[in-house]
Amino acid sequence: MPERPTGRPGRRVTAVPPALAEVERRMVELAAATCPPGFGPVLGEGDPTSPLALVGEAPGEREVAEGYPFAGPAGRLLDDILAELGAHRMQMWLTNVVKCRPVRRDGERLTNRPPSAAELAAWLPLLTAELEAIHPRCLVCLGATSARVLLGRGFRLTEQRGQWLPGPLGTRALATFHPAYVLHLEPHDPAASRAARETVKSDLALALTCLSQAGTP
Repeated sequence: MPERPTGRPGRRVTAVPPALAEVERRMVELAAATCPPGFGPVLGEGDPTSPLALVGEAPGEREVAEGYPFAGPAGRLLDDILAELGAHRMQMWLTNVVKCRPVRRDGERLTNRPPSAAELAAWLPLLTAELEAIHPRCLVCLGATSARVLLGRGFRLTEQRGQWLPGPLGTRALATFHPAYVLHLEPHDPAASRAARETVKSDLALALTCLSQAGTP
């Protein structure tokens, strides 16, 4: 079995609970059986005791190289927005639905692609087990893929983002644009990119109220 990427030292602010360690062992096994060598897994990071978890789609090239989620440009944008809101990623748990990088061949290059239905189905039970192990009160779905996995196939991001909805396992969940979408817009439509960034910031500001309400029933 290949060794799991460990990421940078200190990427977790508390010891991993035994239940989460067992789930991550199963994730490594699934990755060894289904993912090409060198494409993951990239496991979660942050505070596994936090009441707030952010769930993205899948790791990209940078995430696989660094060994932790949201390590590339989209992650830096996420960090910038959180900083503007007075928060830091290590106050929450960050993970992805799929833990291995999905790729397609584009000539001589491998590029990212959305996870297939089969990949989502394979990883969903372990995402559910991961959330059961850390039992957050609130979820943020970053992007449409995460939202449809966690909130149902009929979820419409542009219409339903930015509002608390009943989530899985008794959580409250809201969805917002993935930071990668904001970056994708930038070269083509800078105004739309700026607007999307402000939308993400507004939605995350709402999500961060879960941290301030951590002690409330």
